[in-house]
Amino acid sequence: MERNNEDLFLQSLDGTLDEAQKQQLKKVLAEDAGLQRASGQYLALRDQLLRKETDSFGPFFAERIINRIKSLKKEIDYQIFFFFKKYQLAALGVVVALLVLNIIFSDQLTLKSVLGFEDEKPNDIVTIDLYQDLTE
Repeated sequence: MERNNEDLFLQSLDGTLDEAQKQQLKKVLAEDAGLQRASGQYLALRDQLLRKETDSFGPFFAERIINRIKSLKKEIDYQIFFFFKKYQLAALGVVVALLVLNIIFSDQLTLKSVLGFEDEKPNDIVTIDLYQDLTE
């Protein structure tokens, strides 16, 4: 099968042949069995492509995707909430236990001492007032 003959056949599919080229193609097709097979394959492929519907995601594809993302977000938020809900009782127990320990070991029963804040300055720390030392 010659390349020129194949090109001539492909041009005939587009309908761009003049009468002389059509007669030449008809003559070549009658003589060349390889071109006959190739032309049959081209025509079958062309028919399949013409009959094939274009691929589509279907109607409302974007809306379906957005709704799916929103539902996944809600599901993830729900899972995170219940993950932390499992441990909130244990965390509350730890906080209460620490407060009870502070109450037990505190010298005074003031709010600051229960929460662990010191009311008094320790006597063993020396404080230096630079401003007062400079003015004297």
